[in-house]
Amino acid sequence: MKTTLALAALLFGSVAFSDLHAQGQFQWGNAGLGGVISPIYAPNPANPLEIRTGNTATGTPAGNQTYAGALLGSGYTAAIYVGRTAADVMANNTPPLVNGTAQFRNSAAGAGTGRMATGGLTAQADNGLPGGTIPGGTVGVNYQFRAWDNRGGTVTSWTQVMAEGGLIAAGTSEILVFSAALASGAGTPPLTDGIRSFQLTVVPEPSLIALGALGLGALLLRRRK
Repeated sequence: MKTTLALAALLFGSVAFSDLHAQGQFQWGNAGLGGVISPIYAPNPANPLEIRTGNTATGTPAGNQTYAGALLGSGYTAAIYVGRTAADVMANNTPPLVNGTAQFRNSAAGAGTGRMATGGLTAQADNGLPGGTIPGGTVGVNYQFRAWDNRGGTVTSWTQVMAEGGLIAAGTSEILVFSAALASGAGTPPLTDGIRSFQLTVVPEPSLIALGALGLGALLLRRRK
């Protein structure tokens, strides 16, 4: 009896270990991973609903985009979301359980602001995606970066961001495809080398909207006179 139980435990442990290593692995980051440096920016103060993407002249690779918002610091969270298709990514609000989120560097870090606190993280596609875990060797896997104001660590998920209906500063990269198949075990994980800078958006404070409406009303009243 003891022998049977021991054998069963050994087999179960072997399966669990095998499943763990079968999960597809990848590396993600925006602070030099694969030679790519793509900082992320806060909303444009003059137009907080504006959406912009693309690297600036100081990014790597260099681009021609410009941003009016500040570079993100440690009060913001970055996360990556993966899926077999772009539609899967859009429907997925759960990052990988292993290294699926990261903080940005403190704003006191100067040139490092806007970048993740680490150059790159190795994550596993293990988050209950449509159709199950994405195993190593899978090609054409899609991914997307998302970032948001974590409000002192109280906003910990994209679901919370969505529930606020735009009142939390947040933004996303374009949906991209890994340049190679996901790794398995000792394989070399592909890189998120397609990531480019983007800026967050946020719905203006109600007080600002009210002031704008008040100003418009005063202008119309003046014209009537």
